[in-house]
Amino acid sequence: TGGNFKVLGTPTKEEIRSMNSNYMEFKFPQIKGCQWKKIFRNKTPEDAMDFIARTLAYTPSKRIAPLEGCAHTFFDELREESSKLPNGGGALPPLFDFTSHELSLEPELLEKLIPPHAKAADGQKLPGKRR
Repeated sequence: TGGNFKVLGTPTKEEIRSMNSNYMEFKFPQIKGCQWKKIFRNKTPEDAMDFIARTLAYTPSKRIAPLEGCAHTFFDELREESSKLPNGGGALPPLFDFTSHELSLEPELLEKLIPPHAKAADGQKLPGKRR
């Protein structure tokens, strides 16, 4: 928790309530968080910092949902047909083998989650393809 505070700062009363209301009276050390740019420096892409910030939000309802995270722009490179493993490692393993249940949770993300080349390679992968 102390490490989180150093980065995110001390959570507000509302954030504490949303995480665990049993700790409302606990006195956390008051620490001011720092900006992601200071932690990751200039070499980190904006979409990477956005993904991390949305993943590590104190308030559960403000965190990025799992499938929304998979569809985040940070992972766009993995959806490119020409993507390969680094250092000459060859083709990427199957990354778009979502279950029909997973795809039914947020159908509006289907087009973003499964790129056209993966749909074509899997025979127009649509919900119901895999159980």
